[in-house]
Amino acid sequence: MKTQDHRKESKRAAPPKAISRREFSRIAATFGLTSTLLAYGGFARAGTEPTATLLAQKAAETANHRAKTTPQIKLTYGMAGLTLDATWVAKVGTFDFIHDIEERTDNAVQIEAKGGNSICGEMTCAEMCMQGIIDLYLASTNNAAMTCPYQNILDFGALWPSRAALYSFAFDYRSEDLWREPMRRTYGLEMLFGDYGLRGFFMSKMKYGEGTPALDTLEKLRAANAKVRTTGTLFGLKSMQLMGVNPVAIIYEEVVDAVRKGVIDGAEAWEIPFEVIHFTEFTGQYLYLKYCSGNWVTGMNVKALEKMPAELRDALMESAYHAQVAVLGQEEASIWQKAGSGECDPPPPGTEHWRCGIRNIHWSQGEMDRLERVISPKYNPDPWKEWMDKLDKIYGNGSIFEKMYEAAHEVPANAYAIDIIPKRWWKPNPPWWNNPETAPWRRGTGYFARSLENMVQK
Repeated sequence: MKTQDHRKESKRAAPPKAISRREFSRIAATFGLTSTLLAYGGFARAGTEPTATLLAQKAAETANHRAKTTPQIKLTYGMAGLTLDATWVAKVGTFDFIHDIEERTDNAVQIEAKGGNSICGEMTCAEMCMQGIIDLYLASTNNAAMTCPYQNILDFGALWPSRAALYSFAFDYRSEDLWREPMRRTYGLEMLFGDYGLRGFFMSKMKYGEGTPALDTLEKLRAANAKVRTTGTLFGLKSMQLMGVNPVAIIYEEVVDAVRKGVIDGAEAWEIPFEVIHFTEFTGQYLYLKYCSGNWVTGMNVKALEKMPAELRDALMESAYHAQVAVLGQEEASIWQKAGSGECDPPPPGTEHWRCGIRNIHWSQGEMDRLERVISPKYNPDPWKEWMDKLDKIYGNGSIFEKMYEAAHEVPANAYAIDIIPKRWWKPNPPWWNNPETAPWRRGTGYFARSLENMVQK
């Protein structure tokens, strides 16, 4: 039980930001948006909130350093939804990637960053990259699937037992055959790196706050008859319908007003995004159902990649790999230490879920198994058949769902992503990669898992 002191602490306001958007815009106008974003990203990675003066100094240094070299290749990077606030919570790898590729090539490759939906949004960035208007893009795979339907292979109901399964797939050579090659061939997009999460329901504090029963079974969730906001994620919507909730389509920017006014009873998202817009202020229960993936992924126009000299192309792929390694560690840390939306209940002190008094509700394994039997194509194939046939045609080498399910379920539900040993996904898996004896995350007994067990025992 939470103490009265904790409830008082949980209602504290979020700390004010040291720099306003107006100040940021003025600095960006002076030193260039990319240099200012890179400078700001550096502070965010270090966990230091800059003042306007500090940011201006760092942006000037960054701009001067980048101006010393005339680049061989300039690339435009459209970033959907990457705002100043998002930088502190959502560790999506964009700035790690830009810093690394520019340093790795001595600025022979320079990237012009277009953040905060300034050039494209969630529903348009992938399309603009396909058309060659921009060279790189950042957007959720769920929204990009409206333009590139093959992205839906990541979103079959209850496909991923854990975030570890998702990240393991991202590093796995089989992702080349199952995901990356069809994306190149069909849409001309190279999938580079991303942050990978699993969706749950953030239920309204108004209806499901302190003192209300926990929605900890499928039966209770159905009985609530709740109206839950959804995004453009087609397969996520299908899973919600199968589990018996009432999905309501509301855009990300309007979701806070919708729950405040009682238009919706909750909203779905993965572990991080709602902290960015402080939807957590209005959340009473967080149901971590893991029913569908939620991913912000960076892709690149294949023609733009192929035009690069071989040594710069290799350097870019190395930078993408290192960005993926950075994302894995930073995003997992953010989920546990900033959002407080991981596998812990109650949320760790100091996290956003703790501050807002949110109950993290984790269903028993029996209930999770029941949910899977209701929404997974493995057990309930008929609602998915039309789409599985379409995706099989794009894949062209058998059942894409069966192969995705096999890869995903090699990693157990009790595994932790932080235990994964990274590898370059474009190289064949070494013998140790698929062996549970030498790849401990595949048996859920890695160092992080053991550390948590020891903490619980103490």
